[in-house]
Amino acid sequence: MSAQVSVSSTAAAPGGRQLFPGYLLTPLGWAAQPLAQIVAAEPSLLSNVFELNRPRMHLFALAVAHLDADAVPKIGSVLLHGSARHVLDSVLGGSPVGIKRVLRRLPPGVLRCENYRRLVELLQDPKAGKLLLQHTDDLDDFDIEAVYDLPAVLRPIVLTVLRDLEEFSGLGEGLRLLVARGAAPSFEALIADLTQHVQPGQFVARLRQLIEELPLPEAMPPAQIGKARRLDSSKEIQALARNWHNCLARYVREVEHGQCAIYLWDDPASPAACQVSREGRLGWALHVPLGPKNAPIEPGQVETICNAFAAAGVPQVAGAYGLQAILRQHQQPYW
Repeated sequence: MSAQVSVSSTAAAPGGRQLFPGYLLTPLGWAAQPLAQIVAAEPSLLSNVFELNRPRMHLFALAVAHLDADAVPKIGSVLLHGSARHVLDSVLGGSPVGIKRVLRRLPPGVLRCENYRRLVELLQDPKAGKLLLQHTDDLDDFDIEAVYDLPAVLRPIVLTVLRDLEEFSGLGEGLRLLVARGAAPSFEALIADLTQHVQPGQFVARLRQLIEELPLPEAMPPAQIGKARRLDSSKEIQALARNWHNCLARYVREVEHGQCAIYLWDDPASPAACQVSREGRLGWALHVPLGPKNAPIEPGQVETICNAFAAAGVPQVAGAYGLQAILRQHQQPYW
C-alpha cells in the first residue's frame, strides 16, 4: 500500500449529510477526516471513536499515514478495534521493535503525517531504533525530524554521544553548514570522513578539528539581504525596540562589538526583525525572525526570510547550535 494520504475535506453520512470533524476531534488533526470517512462508511464504529485513548489514536494515525486514501474505509473496523498487532500486520506487514512502547510516549495530539512514516523507518534501523528508545521518555515531531535529518550512517554514533534528543535540533543543518564553510568538498565527503571515527571521543575530536580549521568569517554580513536592511545605528535599533515593544535594545552592545547584527525585513504586510549572530568560525547565523512585540510570523514568511538569508550565506542558527551540542559533551566549545 502506498504511503500517500489524500482525502476530501468532508465525509458523507447516511442520507447524504456531510460530516465535518468538530472540536472534540481536535487532537486528531489531519487524521480526523479519515476517521470521519470510516464512520460515514460504517456508522456502527462510532462507539469506538468514544473509546479512543492516546496510544490508540496514534496507532490509528500511524496506520492511516501508510495507507492509500481509498484503502482507509475498507479496513476501518481493523483500525478502530483490531489489536495493535493486527493493525500493524495489516498495514506494515509486521511490528517494528519498540513501536508499542513508543505509541505510549507520543504527545496528546497526532504527529505530522510524514513523521509517522519517519518514525517507522527509524525504528526499523536496528542500531538507531534501539538507541532512540533509550534516549527519551517522550517523542514529538521535533525529536523525530531532528534525528531523521541526520544521515542514517551517523545516527548510531550521534545517539551515543548526545544525552537528549532535543540536542539533535539543527545538527543535520549544522553538517551542511560545515560543508558550506569549506570543511569538506561535499556533504558525502564529510559524512564519509566522520563515519571513520566510531568512538564517541574520536568523533567529537574530529568534529572539533574540522571547525577549528575553518577560515575566519567575513567581518560583517551584507548590508541588504532581500527585503532586510541592516540597522547599523544604535539609535535606530533602540527606536525600533520602543515602537515594536521588544527586546532588541539589549543587543546594541553586541552590535557595537561586531558580534551581532539586526535587520528590519521591510514588508508592509508582514515586517520582521531579524537577529544575526556570529557563531565563531561557523560564521554568521540567523535567529528566528519575529514580528512586533516578538510575535511569531507566518511559517511561509519565515521560510521566505530564511531562504533569502541562506542565499546570502547566512544560514539558520540551529545548525550552529546542533554542532555546539556535540562539542559540549566532552568540553566547552571555544566560542
